[in-house]
Amino acid sequence: MLSALGTTDDKLNGFDAGANDYLIKPFEFRELLARVKVLLKISNQSPDSVNKLIVADLELDLDMKNAHRGSSHIDLTAKEFSLLEYFMRNTGRVLSRNDIAEKVWDVSFDFGTNVVDVYVNFLRKKIDKGYDKKLIHTRVGFGYNFGDI
Repeated sequence: MLSALGTTDDKLNGFDAGANDYLIKPFEFRELLARVKVLLKISNQSPDSVNKLIVADLELDLDMKNAHRGSSHIDLTAKEFSLLEYFMRNTGRVLSRNDIAEKVWDVSFDFGTNVVDVYVNFLRKKIDKGYDKKLIHTRVGFGYNFGDI
């Protein structure tokens, strides 16, 4: 990330937003090239490594945007993918409907809607149906938790 903002908080916000590096303007062009070379070297060290989340026999490939459970491919919509990613990143935690709505839909939860429950049901049909070990668990009065419980 190239930025004129140079406080520690600015840098931390940049890294939290996904930056691999943070360079404050004005900068020396040679330094920029050196940093790019380092990042390229790091990315070339493990060309076969893929950014994946794995819980039990469920695998979510964040780079290719696909999911597999066991040997079966699972077709997901973009929103289902986001919901599953949020569940997998929070394995073992109880997630309220409000938490899910804020993180997956980026909205404050409207208690008059059941959109979270509907999408959890869609996801359940795709990743749990036909498997003895269920991964999505309802916690009555609390929300949901995910994992090999």
